[in-house]
Amino acid sequence: MIGYLLSDAKFWTAVAFVIFILVTYRPVKKILLKALDEKITSIKNKINDAKKIREDAYSLLGEIKVKKDNIKKEIDEIKKVSENKMKMNLEEMQKKLENQLNRKKNLVEIKIKQIEQEAINEINYKTTFYTIQTLKKIINIKINDIIHQELIDSALSDFNKN
Repeated sequence: MIGYLLSDAKFWTAVAFVIFILVTYRPVKKILLKALDEKITSIKNKINDAKKIREDAYSLLGEIKVKKDNIKKEIDEIKKVSENKMKMNLEEMQKKLENQLNRKKNLVEIKIKQIEQEAINEINYKTTFYTIQTLKKIINIKINDIIHQELIDSALSDFNKN
């Protein structure tokens, strides 16, 4: 039976195949392991990059929240200052008007109406001026908030794509 096996081509083909497998096993194994290690390293690097991006995004979000709070405080302060200035201007204008009216009681009625109209125009002008200034500041702040939000949305969408 051994003689038959030694003379059989199928046996030698099987032996050659086994030897081929044994000879190529280690190099192929090394190549596969190296490729797998490189892929693992690549994936780990991508994960670390993603973590870093996430941390940066959270850090940026925290900074933006702090800035937003600071901007809200500034807006409140600007509103208070504007209201106080408007009150002071209104009080000042009322005092001036009263003094002028008391000093000029003897003037004709047309002169009194003219002075009242000037005072009203000045109050309207200052009210409009301070309102416009406050609105400009608020609009600038809102635009900055929108830009910051767009940056956050862009960063988050880039993060989600990766």
